[in-house]
Amino acid sequence: MKKILLLCFSLAFVFNSWAQERVISGKVTATEDGSTIPGVNVVLKGTSNGTVTDSDGNFRLTTPASGGTLVFSFIGLATQEVAVGERAIINVAMNPDVQQLTEVVVTAQGLAKEKKALGYATTTVGTEQLSSRPVNDISRVLQGKVPGVVINPTGGVSGTGASINIRGYSTITGSSQPLWVVDGVPFNSSTNNNSGFSTGGAATSSSRFLDLDPNVIESISVLRGLAATTKYGDQGRNGVILVTTKSGNTKVGAPEINFQQTVSTTEIASWPDRQLNYGNGFHGLAGNTSPFYSNWGPNHNQIDSIAHPYPFSNSPELANAFPEFYFKRIPYTAAPDPIAFFRKGIVSNTSIGIRGGTDKLGYNTSVAYTTEEGYTPGNDLKRLNISTGFNAAVTNKLSIKSSLLYASSDMVTPPLNGATGGSTAFNTTPSLYANFLYTPTNYDVLNTSLFPFETPNDHRNIWYRTGNDIPNPNWVAKYMRDTDVTNRFFISSSISYDFNDNTSLLYRVGLDTYTQKQNREYNKGIGPAYANADRGIFQTTTILNSIWNHDLIFAHNRKITSDISLQASIGANARNDIFQRDGIYSEVQTVFGLMRHSNFETSSSRSAGFDASRILFREVEVQRYGIYGDFAFDYKNFFFINLQGRNDWMSTLEKENNSKFYPSVSTSLILTEVFPGLQSTKVNNLKFRYG
Repeated sequence: MKKILLLCFSLAFVFNSWAQERVISGKVTATEDGSTIPGVNVVLKGTSNGTVTDSDGNFRLTTPASGGTLVFSFIGLATQEVAVGERAIINVAMNPDVQQLTEVVVTAQGLAKEKKALGYATTTVGTEQLSSRPVNDISRVLQGKVPGVVINPTGGVSGTGASINIRGYSTITGSSQPLWVVDGVPFNSSTNNNSGFSTGGAATSSSRFLDLDPNVIESISVLRGLAATTKYGDQGRNGVILVTTKSGNTKVGAPEINFQQTVSTTEIASWPDRQLNYGNGFHGLAGNTSPFYSNWGPNHNQIDSIAHPYPFSNSPELANAFPEFYFKRIPYTAAPDPIAFFRKGIVSNTSIGIRGGTDKLGYNTSVAYTTEEGYTPGNDLKRLNISTGFNAAVTNKLSIKSSLLYASSDMVTPPLNGATGGSTAFNTTPSLYANFLYTPTNYDVLNTSLFPFETPNDHRNIWYRTGNDIPNPNWVAKYMRDTDVTNRFFISSSISYDFNDNTSLLYRVGLDTYTQKQNREYNKGIGPAYANADRGIFQTTTILNSIWNHDLIFAHNRKITSDISLQASIGANARNDIFQRDGIYSEVQTVFGLMRHSNFETSSSRSAGFDASRILFREVEVQRYGIYGDFAFDYKNFFFINLQGRNDWMSTLEKENNSKFYPSVSTSLILTEVFPGLQSTKVNNLKFRYG
């Protein structure tokens, strides 16, 4: 009898235990389109008991037999609390968190802040804006999208650099270019020109932000005011461009493969109008037997033809190279516009990417290949971009994030340079464009049968001038070129530990390194006016640039009183920059068309034909150590004060004066929060800021 009673008691205890718990299931969807949402956190309020929705948005969670509240949360969506009651099935539709999506921006050191709390100017270009302009140069993506930012291409052809000015021109001889920061790590954007602007080097050199693939960029934030850039010390004095990549997918679910193919065209934007009434000459006199390059000869109605100019060359070799033009008359009429020399280039970008993740890990990988045929013959660009990244929640407190970028680019272009009437005023360096502007209207540069641009035996340049001192643009495009081949590797990795909801510590390390090989390949025979280039020039330059960057950031948020809150961070930074350049300049080409230093008679470590004072070898190393702090006070969520400061120690300054301090103070007042009556259908937010 005792055994029977004990068995009944045991069964009753088991039945009672089962009755204390139950399983709640359901599905989470989006109110916008009804799609299921994977990865939503579902937690029983007040406990650590929780789960996440699967790839179909479904969840199952064991809860007490009755009562309780479920909390549903997801990044970018408004958190919901749902009372369970006696239900066993709970379906939830989640709404976007408009405040979270529109008012949080990335600021210095990659920290996120509410936009209304900022006392300085910042502009963010998001994914939608980036994708709406399918171009392959990030400077062209930003063109016209950021107020106050001036972007001027240095040469205009595919692959060449651009000057980006954010805070005005603060220097005559120094750089006014902004600092680029990718995923929290400085990204070198230098335009490593072969020589100065007046010697063609700056006009054909690439700016290294060309290595960024717009396809992998999540957002770009431009910090314009000094108060915004204090944390970067002297490096941020010209403004800062913060680039956030798609380094880790935040969407939970099965892997997604994305393929994108874009094809576009590029063509010359403008061309000066020509007068078509007068031909070659000066003061109304025909100029085929004189050295005139002017377009103010006789009216086309006054003369029906003139002698072919080639037999009148001062060089017997050039004059005798074309006996078929002896005594030949050519029409004295306006030739077709030479704008037809330029082509409509084809630009193609192919990219494929894969992304996916779980509630603990997100990843994103993409490969893109770009070919860009410039509108100028002889100008082409090829670029390969590979990127990968992940973010992982190792534990509830520890997370790791990393992004890796690889870029390989190959650019070639004819030489570009400033020029005046003789096209040789700027250090005797040729310019393709200037040769068109100084071609008389009655000479058809496009008709290479009537006006060959090279001699048949030794490939020497020939054009209409008796002294052959203005080169034929067809010859320049075919036999002179500047090349740039760059291979770049970039990595940013960070590890973050959350002590609690208000305190965290982050360590970030980054490496940005690239090797750039630049060639200037000028075949001999352009003409005697170009003393060095006429003998043939071959210059090779190799550049190695590296940046090692380390940051340690401690962040803490807290409520000081019921009305005042504090968002604070302090950090330390160590940065090492190394720049190395070496090269060889060779002159006097032996065999036409062969670009080897052994095929030239003289070599030097100075760029003699472009800038004799420029020594090709250069080595620079700079070390910076800094500490910085950021303290943002918030009063009732409408008045904000931000105090920032950074102190740097630099190896380039003498020991007694190598310390520099950069302070800043900025404030922000949301007037529509203080005076709600100011809000209307036309004014939804009115803000006053000062910094």
